[in-house]
Amino acid sequence: MEELIEIIIIGFLIGLGSNFHCIGMCGPIALAIPVNRKNNLTILSGALQYNIGRVITYAILGLIVGTIGLTINTLGVLQWLSIISGIGLILYAWKKYIGNLLPFKNSKFSIQPLLNKGLGKVIRSKNPLRLFFLGFLNGLLPCGMVFVALTNAILTGDIIPSAIAMIAFGIGTLPAMIGVVFMMNKITQQTRQKMTRLVPYLLTIVGLLIILRGLNLGIPYISPSVKMIEKKMDTKEGEAEPQTEQTIQMDCCHK
Repeated sequence: MEELIEIIIIGFLIGLGSNFHCIGMCGPIALAIPVNRKNNLTILSGALQYNIGRVITYAILGLIVGTIGLTINTLGVLQWLSIISGIGLILYAWKKYIGNLLPFKNSKFSIQPLLNKGLGKVIRSKNPLRLFFLGFLNGLLPCGMVFVALTNAILTGDIIPSAIAMIAFGIGTLPAMIGVVFMMNKITQQTRQKMTRLVPYLLTIVGLLIILRGLNLGIPYISPSVKMIEKKMDTKEGEAEPQTEQTIQMDCCHK
């Protein structure tokens, strides 16, 4: 249970960190959302439809990458991957200042032109669920913060916790993605730039938490103890010794 809470907290913190990124970088997308601006209630309704679609996409992505995490967990290298990923996240957070020393490069994804066409068709459509589908497609757009959240999801080492981590990430982004629909015209470029500058600090905190998760320090909610246990299997006829199976157990989850 403690590890699940840790997963939710880290996913949510990544989402909160994304708020500053979203306000700083996603203003044009927010303005393009075709919500009914008749009153605040219709604006809120439209923003919720859009964001529900986006969070559902994140949950599906979490299920997909969770299968990768489950495989890695079975191999018993999840702790080392957590430490390496935490260090990588901190380096990524400060790539603007040490970019020449890092292998991170901006790359173009072939899927983006297809998504842009799909987004354009959805925006022009009269479908009553167009805001939901717009959010669903938007969740697939290449974004550094989404990749960070997916890395955290893989490190959960299981399918369902991975999806929960991505849902927590999506919920963490809601304050910005809903608020920006109401206040985008009131947020100046200078304010957005100041918010963007906070992102590296928040990502550094998340990176440190991910490193602590892999260090096996036995700290509840932060670095739960992981140990290998053996399960005796039924002895097959003709075998001299019973078979054993090694599994990974979190002390905090098995009192």
